[in-house]
Amino acid sequence: MREIARVCQYIQDNFSRVTAPFLTVHGTADGVTCPSSSKLLYEKASSEDKSLKIYEGMYHSLIQGEPDENADIVLKDMREWIDERVERYGS
Repeated sequence: MREIARVCQYIQDNFSRVTAPFLTVHGTADGVTCPSSSKLLYEKASSEDKSLKIYEGMYHSLIQGEPDENADIVLKDMREWIDERVERYGS
């Protein structure tokens, strides 16, 4: 457990070094991690192209364990985000 805490702290301390396109997603009903953690990572990232998507009422695993319609929404959003970056940055 101590190692997990150390790694989490390292990530938080160094997330400002992230400059790549960045997408973070979180459910408001997540009982494992607080949505504010994703907001913090989003704010700390130095990426010029970053996105934060919060899903109302969804839990920790946004794809597995959610009703199919919720998982479909998340997967659609992720695909669209990736497709936009491929179009923007692709060769």
